[in-house]
Amino acid sequence: MTKSLLSALALSLLLPVSAFAVTAKPAATMPMPATAKPGAMPAMRKVRINTAAAAELTTIPGVNTKLAAEIIKARPFRNSAELVKKVKGIGANNVKKMLPMIDFS
Repeated sequence: MTKSLLSALALSLLLPVSAFAVTAKPAATMPMPATAKPGAMPAMRKVRINTAAAAELTTIPGVNTKLAAEIIKARPFRNSAELVKKVKGIGANNVKKMLPMIDFS
């Protein structure tokens, strides 16, 4: 009788523990990002070309530290035409690539 009593007691102690394990909520998981369309650019914050520091300007593809210094020296710019005109080393083709990433305000 003692053996069956101990078995019943052990079972009664383990039952609530196992029930908790089953009802416990799974850890929060990171949502999977939606698949990007081929050729689509990731969303980026535009760089304010008239106020950005050199380090921030170098985040624009095609702008190195030397070109960033030239941009800072030639500020302000009202539009892309002024950028091409005032900054040596930036051509119209470069600006076309940069336009989605820069802000003239």
